Amino acid sequence: MKLITILTLAFLLGGVTALAMAQEKTSAPVQMSVYTLDEAIAKGVVSTRMSLFSVTDQKHVFETIADLDPGMIYSAYVGVWGTIRQQDLNSAGKIASKLHQLVPHTILGGGVNESISLSIPPQTLNCGGGLGTKKFTPAAMIDPKQRALGDTAWLDLANPTARDYYLCVGTELIDRGYTLIGFPEHENVIAHASSKPEAIKNFVSLLQALRKYGAENGRTIYFSGDPATDATVKEIDFYYVPARFYHLTFAQKYQNKILRPGVGVGYSYSLSPARVRDVLATAPKHARVFFYVDNWDAKQDDLRRFMELDGNNRRYLLTASAQTAHQNGAYFIPPMLHCVDCIPAGVIGDKCEIRADGKTEYDAVVCGDVPTIKKMMAEQR
Repeated sequence: MKLITILTLAFLLGGVTALAMAQEKTSAPVQMSVYTLDEAIAKGVVSTRMSLFSVTDQKHVFETIADLDPGMIYSAYVGVWGTIRQQDLNSAGKIASKLHQLVPHTILGGGVNESISLSIPPQTLNCGGGLGTKKFTPAAMIDPKQRALGDTAWLDLANPTARDYYLCVGTELIDRGYTLIGFPEHENVIAHASSKPEAIKNFVSLLQALRKYGAENGRTIYFSGDPATDATVKEIDFYYVPARFYHLTFAQKYQNKILRPGVGVGYSYSLSPARVRDVLATAPKHARVFFYVDNWDAKQDDLRRFMELDGNNRRYLLTASAQTAHQNGAYFIPPMLHCVDCIPAGVIGDKCEIRADGKTEYDAVVCGDVPTIKKMMAEQR
């Protein structure tokens, strides 16, 4: 999954105090009281996947977050597909400062990338946890025998350098106020490692080190990842999995198109009960399961299905998916913003998703979906 989810700096700095900016640059975590995982879920979860590349004013989104007062925001920050740069982590610190002003007890989610772009220059990061400044070269973090995914390749977690990269980013996110660390595609990262046993060992030790670092600084750290059957499973607090509304090339048994004659485009989609049951069957009892609107292929992914609908049927998808998840013991996370220009304008079903600059973007505030999101949050408590 390509999580392109960093907020634009220019629109985040207003309202951040000089003290908060100073704290963002230090390695010492700002002590704060946040909800427990149970408390956070009881209050509700949203996804604010705002884009680094968006030129629109995000002030309305922050105002809406303050009004919704969610218990958890997943994810306020996840790395740009293929890399995490120091300027991205600096942005993450300012995001956290602003959000903690608005919703001081809310759990904030941050994340690491599962792959690395082979064409980018080495990245120098100011690691958290007293690890100091480290330079990471893409070619040094992959298995050279692995076939690249276009310009990117899976991080080789059997490689100590790749583990150090995850540790560096994880500690820096904790320093900046993120107590939920997401590891997208961690199952695939392990599967594509040069040594699966070594990758599992490194992943478990990484999670234990991050959890310990958080505890030493008065914070409870949570982790999200994929369903798995290996030793990493006991370290994952919740699974963060795609909804798979209507795929064409795989997961076809979860296709769930719902005809609605005379209503908008005449159909909608929903999270399949079978999808929820199958994922829950692979999850340990202690782990929560969260479904989300994924994006990776504009011809068939969750975001394509979501954005091809008119407003009425989109809101039906949201409420029906939340009801299905809740009835089966899981949670469906409503998006507030999603991916600029990931879906072609020609297939958009609601004009609110086409911005003034001609680019496409789902914006729950602009599209009038906030009342539906409030209802979803209440029904999934």
